[in-house]
Amino acid sequence: MKSVPATLLAVSMALMSACGGKSAGTTDAAGPVPTMPAAIAATQPVPDNATADCSVVLYGDSILNGSYVKEELSTRHARHPAAELKARRPAWRIDDRTVPGQSLAKVAKGFRKDPRDARVVVIESGIAEGWSGGTVLTHLPWMIEAVRFEGKIPVLTGYSRQTPNAFMTPDRLAGRDRIDDEAKTLARDMDVEFADFGSAGPVELIDEVHPTEDYSLRLTAKLIEALDRVAPECSH
Repeated sequence: MKSVPATLLAVSMALMSACGGKSAGTTDAAGPVPTMPAAIAATQPVPDNATADCSVVLYGDSILNGSYVKEELSTRHARHPAAELKARRPAWRIDDRTVPGQSLAKVAKGFRKDPRDARVVVIESGIAEGWSGGTVLTHLPWMIEAVRFEGKIPVLTGYSRQTPNAFMTPDRLAGRDRIDDEAKTLARDMDVEFADFGSAGPVELIDEVHPTEDYSLRLTAKLIEALDRVAPECSH
């Protein structure tokens, strides 16, 4: 799923208008169309990577925030996802709206009115719904449509994995798998780019829930792969 940068479209339309919709040097009823002088052509804006709209807003919980619990305090990995994305893909302008503990319902509550100017909108929240026996299908479909109505590109992520422990009961593990399947199927059905966090193993946890920094970096790599697919001109 690709989008045409607005600058590229605008320049193309302007050149077509200036040339009457024909290539320079061709002839029509009004006579030959003069070729643009080289000196003038050199001053025209050239759409390239430097003019691409490489802006992204991140909505997510502690996983996409890159945080974990240490001695009952929330701590963030030094190479958290937003920082690592910027380090690996400096072209991206990142609006990081991730909040530890942020459920999809909380993101959805003000989503329609939430001002954003980013070209790409990433949504990762939802694990809280899975753990509690809920579904991500209550909100994700209309949120995707809202993003598209704004003329922006939605990207969904899957959900990081955990291993059995005192907190991650069989029901919570099953809930994670269920909503991961929901998000993946929804992305396919609605033709939305999907960052498959579930395939970023091996699973390594720093507490009962949260990825180690190495595991978090593998999750970030999956997000970068998805962003490279929707905006290859920003992969630098």
